Amino acid sequence: MSCRCKLSHEEENEAMNMSLRGALLRALSIQGVPEKRRKHCVSWVLWYERFIPDRPPQERSREDAESFISHLQSRRLEAWQVSQAGKTLRLLYFRVLGEKWARTWVFPGERDFTSRHIGLSERSRFLRGVPDERDLLQRLDKAICIRQYSYRTAEAYVSWVKKYFLFHRQRPREALTPDGVKAFLEYLVLVRKVAAGTQKQALNALDFFFGEVLGLELGDLGDFARSKRPKNLPVVLSRDETERVLGALDGTTALAAGLLYGSGLRLMEALRLRVKDVDFDCSQIQVRDGKGKRDRITVLPERYLEPLKAHLVRVKAVHESDLGQNYAGTTFWPSLGRKYPYAPRQWIWQYIFPSSRLAVDPQTGRSIRHHLHETVLQRAVKAAAARAGISKRVTCHTLRHSFATHLL
Repeated sequence: MSCRCKLSHEEENEAMNMSLRGALLRALSIQGVPEKRRKHCVSWVLWYERFIPDRPPQERSREDAESFISHLQSRRLEAWQVSQAGKTLRLLYFRVLGEKWARTWVFPGERDFTSRHIGLSERSRFLRGVPDERDLLQRLDKAICIRQYSYRTAEAYVSWVKKYFLFHRQRPREALTPDGVKAFLEYLVLVRKVAAGTQKQALNALDFFFGEVLGLELGDLGDFARSKRPKNLPVVLSRDETERVLGALDGTTALAAGLLYGSGLRLMEALRLRVKDVDFDCSQIQVRDGKGKRDRITVLPERYLEPLKAHLVRVKAVHESDLGQNYAGTTFWPSLGRKYPYAPRQWIWQYIFPSSRLAVDPQTGRSIRHHLHETVLQRAVKAAAARAGISKRVTCHTLRHSFATHLL
């Protein structure tokens, strides 16, 4: 009897781990990790599972993850391999398991690996009297959460502040001065040769960090080397070219691309549309939480009224099938989900362009469905432009530019 119980426990752990790996693959896909690299990430998780076989990753702590990375370093693996393993665990714990500590986690050896480009030494703390780096990152994370910034903005800001700490590792006191910011911004342009948008994003991140975390005003930084922003004209398709591109698409991607052009939607605005956002009677689409966290109303082209209705009939059939399969619902805002726990399963909250596959929530073991991944539509539009013989660089945003131009 004892052997049978032990086997059952092992089988249960393996089932949980398989569910976890599936959720990790989904997170890697959402993050845009190339498919050929995803299998290596899963391999690190498999190794991590075997490292502490009696406890699944869900029951382990940050100290367990750090012990595993230190173990890899003791095996004399290449620095890039240790870095890949650490980043995989950070993604696993933050994006999949929802552990807040993982967002600002600096795994052992990460500073050494990152600093090979800028000649920085490994030191765990600032000099005496200067706040601990980990404490500052936690305070930054809290400030971002309070202001409800998007995940991508939060990820970018945390990443830039980490790089800023690394740049000033040998002179940590300078990190808390405007001159330190100025030196870092010039380094990005003169040494790293970054684009103007990248330098501006770094400045925005540091301005937020100084103002909201340190309570200091950066003020006017004066003259410093700035990356020149090229004055590129947007790519615009003619009406004939637009029809050829849209005609080369089919299925769900044809409808989604049609809304990019016909309604002037941005890529993620289209993919994040929910059933309740479309008003067929008024031929309108309500864009929620768009760029700059602003809502707006745009047109629903008559051309896509019936195709969209037919598409929603198919989506609803999939939704009804999901409801009978331990379906937890669509991906949802955590705070709103606590207020309306049944909303994620309701039809009006489902994505208009759902993913073709269910994902697994590793915390509950239940199935969830995200929206179609942006790379699916991006690749489809690029391939359609090639089939249509368009000799321009056509992206999803090109359709939005064309919408605005054709309205003039």
